[in-house]
Amino acid sequence: MKILFVSLVSLATCAVQAAPYQLYLVRHAHKAEVNKAAGEAAAKDPALSACGKAQAAALATLLARVPLTKLYHSGYQRTQLTAAALLSPSRHLEGYPAADIQNLANRLIQQQQNALVVGHSNTVPQLAELLSKTPQTPLTEQDYGLIYQLQFDGNNFISLTTLQLPTPALCEP
Repeated sequence: MKILFVSLVSLATCAVQAAPYQLYLVRHAHKAEVNKAAGEAAAKDPALSACGKAQAAALATLLARVPLTKLYHSGYQRTQLTAAALLSPSRHLEGYPAADIQNLANRLIQQQQNALVVGHSNTVPQLAELLSKTPQTPLTEQDYGLIYQLQFDGNNFISLTTLQLPTPALCEP
């Protein structure tokens, strides 16, 4: 009887262990240039340029077979449009406040699911640093297409790989 009890406890322990998961962090695709006549609101929240739409489509193609459950974006339309390019029936858009990266990091670790986070040049490296506990190089305003792939086993960080999305022909100078 005691052996059976130990076996059931072992099975219960195995069932509770979390499965490995991956997080992908990327800066929004190239934003459209907004002239001053368009107004201050448009200048603060531009859409994607034609190049940006091509970058978002390339990202969607690259991650098409990755089983992502959530596509996180900040409250700006350039991040939402970048994330929306990856939408499918099994993927859902979810907003987050760009000013609260620590809360987002906590939520991602707690949920332990494959996900994509689309952020900004200042928030993406910060989030990668919070999740991996390793220093990251800041992005410039000209840096697009860098993808941070973080791998976890439950709450344990395993690795961080940086990938570069190929530049779409439409974006070539």
